[in-house]
Amino acid sequence: MRKNILPIMLTLLIMTSCYTKDAASKSDSKNEGAPVVEVEVPVPKMVYYEGDLLNIFFHPLVSRPEIAFSGDMKDFFMDWYITPDELKKILNELYMDDYVLVHIDEFYNEIITDGVKKISVNKLLVPEGKKPMVISIDDLSYYEFTIENGSVHKLVIDTHGKIAAWTDNAGGGELSYDLDVVTIIEGFIAQHPDFSVRGAKGIIALTGYEGVLGYRTQNLQDTGYAKEAEEAVAVANRLKELGWRFASHSWGHRNMPETSMSRFIWDADRWDSEVRTIVGDTDLFVYPFGEGVEHLPEKHKELRKRNFHIFFGVGNGFGYVQRQEYIFIDRRNIDGLYFRVFRNLKAQLFDIDKVIDKEYR
Repeated sequence: MRKNILPIMLTLLIMTSCYTKDAASKSDSKNEGAPVVEVEVPVPKMVYYEGDLLNIFFHPLVSRPEIAFSGDMKDFFMDWYITPDELKKILNELYMDDYVLVHIDEFYNEIITDGVKKISVNKLLVPEGKKPMVISIDDLSYYEFTIENGSVHKLVIDTHGKIAAWTDNAGGGELSYDLDVVTIIEGFIAQHPDFSVRGAKGIIALTGYEGVLGYRTQNLQDTGYAKEAEEAVAVANRLKELGWRFASHSWGHRNMPETSMSRFIWDADRWDSEVRTIVGDTDLFVYPFGEGVEHLPEKHKELRKRNFHIFFGVGNGFGYVQRQEYIFIDRRNIDGLYFRVFRNLKAQLFDIDKVIDKEYR
């Protein structure tokens, strides 16, 4: 009797299970059967922020600190660069402190009246309780000396349309998504979408003397230029689609106040012909070394003639100076030097002891 009942019970159980899955499937696809309970994601209340916009910047990461922090340029990289692990922890600390990324474009307006241009500052609209922040990345050209000391080699687009970092090696090269500042920020926002307001990412400030984004576009007469430029344009366009903005960091990373006027113009011309043609138009200019030319009217006018109206220096990361035709903004460097100077100060933006890579520093 028991032998006969067991197969019957198993058959009924299987039939019931199949019916339940089939019914659920039909209910989902045709909206039939028991009502589906939808969980509503609350939309944050948006408010105009009354405080100062935070501006911080990084250099490209040293993906292999065991190389960068032990070679002949150890002190240089220890001062001005950070590791992937440090960046991930910094982003998390800022996120936990209620900072959110905003588009720099939303910070200002450009108005032309009777042929006269005027730049005005806007209040930023952010989720209630959040604080706006802009991130910049300087020198994202993957110079030869950074590659030799442990950086990735270039940015590429993978088969799924995502931005990835490429590192050439004996095995033919590899893609990564957690060794480069751009890909780490992309990944962090994918995990924490509320860290980005209206799809904001950051500003990429480029020189041109060794190309851009890892592509050697500085020699227009080289036989490989067309291919390098084509690939660089594709990556730049994809980055813009993802919410990134580009800025000039000058062509040759020269000290702008100390450069002669003729060399100053030559440098600006080369950036226009070699970099602007890759990344497109921009009105953002990031001063090399943070050394501005606001006190040098002829040079500043030359930059404004080229449609640069938002200028970035280096300072405490808060505040700006507004003039009729331009805005000057301070940025805070986040690097090994910042770790050392602010490690024991209350003014630190985040707990440095929580983020510093003690294994390599």
